[in-house]
Amino acid sequence: MNTRDLEYFHKLAELASFTMVAEFFGVSQPTITYAVKRLEEAYHCDLVIKDRSHRSVTLTAEGEILDNHIKTILMELEVAKKTIERSAHHEIRVGLPPIIRAKLLASLIDMGESVDFMTAFSLTPVSGSSTLLQYLLDGDLDFSLLGSLQPLGHPKLEIAEIYKRPFYIFVSKKHPLATKSKISFKEVLDEPFIMLNEGHIHFDAFNQLNTRYNNEAQVLFKFEDPLVIGQMVRENLGITFLTDFVLFSQMEGLVKIPLVEEEQFEFHVSYAYSKDYRPPKSIRRFMTILDQLKKEEKQQTD
Repeated sequence: MNTRDLEYFHKLAELASFTMVAEFFGVSQPTITYAVKRLEEAYHCDLVIKDRSHRSVTLTAEGEILDNHIKTILMELEVAKKTIERSAHHEIRVGLPPIIRAKLLASLIDMGESVDFMTAFSLTPVSGSSTLLQYLLDGDLDFSLLGSLQPLGHPKLEIAEIYKRPFYIFVSKKHPLATKSKISFKEVLDEPFIMLNEGHIHFDAFNQLNTRYNNEAQVLFKFEDPLVIGQMVRENLGITFLTDFVLFSQMEGLVKIPLVEEEQFEFHVSYAYSKDYRPPKSIRRFMTILDQLKKEEKQQTD
């Protein structure tokens, strides 16, 4: 079966016009007509209904079934194309969210591990876990570390959790709340928040808590770089809601306050890759190191 026929049919389902599909692909209208006929012959049924008075096309029930499968087929072919092209050029594209990247590098140094193997990777520009997960599913990444609010699972991905961490409210030492040992989200509803932007799991966690209070808390600024957030919070320009970001511990003037137990979230960190991916040596080494990190994290929490 010609994959081009599938592309024509999928576009016909979208545009409902042989003429418009032909114009879109820059081919003659009979080319589209014959493609549909070939598919109908292959499946022994009518796939479209032509409305000659309106010059439009609708799909039969069988046509809709076929189009649903075609969407999946075309997406898988596109993912395969991207992955194969990178493999042929020995490119390994890896995703590392900023919060996780800082923790990872600090942990590798503590373990006495060299990070030289990471020079084999093409790292994506700074992005949050939600964005990186979609990149992974779309075939734009080979391997990624990801954060989530629950243990991560997906039928298309191999996933291994490495560690989990609680969230905190961070304030300046100058802030009146800095002396509190625990805090509820209700107590900070009137505070201006400085947050990681959309695409980060931290923003999802913030929104979930804020929804409980009718979205009363307001975000003053959103940034991609957590260090910028830390600097602004230190200057008492607002507060933030983050996991225990390793570089914040080196930044004087910040105080982290645990949330009360009933409002606590956990930040789960995992690595993931497609079940169809065959990890090269450098990725396998990376996974071995991450698995060792998992063991050390478990020993520290036991």
